Amino acid sequence: MTALRYAVIGIGAGISRQHLEAIKAVGGEIVGVVDINAEVGQYRAGELGCPYFPDTDTLLAEAPPDVASIITPHPFHAPQAIQCLEAGVHVLVEKPIAVEVAESDAMIAAAERAGRLLAVNFQQRLRPEIVAAHRLIQDGHLGKIQNADMKMTWTRTASYYRTSPWRGTWNGEGGGVLLNQAPHELDLLCYLLGLPARVLAWTRTTGHAIETEDTIQVMLEWPDGGLGSIHVSTAEAGQGQRFEIIGTGGHLGIHHGALDFKRFEMDVREFIATSDQFFSAPALRPEPVEIGKGEGEGNHSAIYRNLERAIREGGQPIAPALSASLSLELANAIAYSSYTNQPVEFPLDRTAYSALLARLRAKAREA
Repeated sequence: MTALRYAVIGIGAGISRQHLEAIKAVGGEIVGVVDINAEVGQYRAGELGCPYFPDTDTLLAEAPPDVASIITPHPFHAPQAIQCLEAGVHVLVEKPIAVEVAESDAMIAAAERAGRLLAVNFQQRLRPEIVAAHRLIQDGHLGKIQNADMKMTWTRTASYYRTSPWRGTWNGEGGGVLLNQAPHELDLLCYLLGLPARVLAWTRTTGHAIETEDTIQVMLEWPDGGLGSIHVSTAEAGQGQRFEIIGTGGHLGIHHGALDFKRFEMDVREFIATSDQFFSAPALRPEPVEIGKGEGEGNHSAIYRNLERAIREGGQPIAPALSASLSLELANAIAYSSYTNQPVEFPLDRTAYSALLARLRAKAREA
């Protein structure tokens, strides 16, 4: 089988080594790297034994790959992805897919026109416990979802932001924790439960000297009336990813490497309607859930194997752009709700959010 040819755009990014290891693990061939910093780009190209290109234009003209891995800062994702797609190249882009959902709309349209795959590196979808949780929910074992609660701290220090000055800025990153750390949580929420119908949110900068938010608190409502909440912060510590989902059929706790599923002996709706007891509840019994092995380890190699299979055999990758863009729409809606101090309904008004982001960027440039 002929190896797929890869190019890495943004080779100077810290995450590049994970991508390179994953490409090696799937037997891919690196045909070129791109970086705005020529010194770094040439050095990394020398390490890899491949050509360095100063920009995407030159790469596509001189060494067009089969797949472009885009790991540049967020504001570059949309133009670089569209450029590669229009050149007939499949694209894997780091999360988030873009800065604002209007950009992801344009990227998805470009992929459809080109007949090429556009995937996002949401590797947590392939964690074995997430694969099992998705199956449980899709098969209806939780009944009607009533409540979902997600919390996570991605503790970051001041030096983290100083080392890469584009982080935590409106013009360099387009947001803070919402676009850098929280995308994994927002994606899992949308992947497992779908896009909410409405959000009310607060974004705050509580512990870092940055332009953008380091903490979010969100209240959610789904189309069928289910409720939920999200709390994510880089200015707090001590809370690993905790995701609890309560349905009329049972309770699901999702942890790294494990699931805790308890099933009600009777659907809560039926129990409430038929029980002659005033203060009781249906019994809740633990039920083991088989968590598979194999490609679902949830790392970069799993994403690349999944993408290669989609390219060679047809079908969609685990995190296609249309699905992966839901978390960006949610992130944009959270920011818009906080800055306008009002609930936001979906679909998000793209024009209104673009105007808000433009004002925030202009204000930051004036500061």
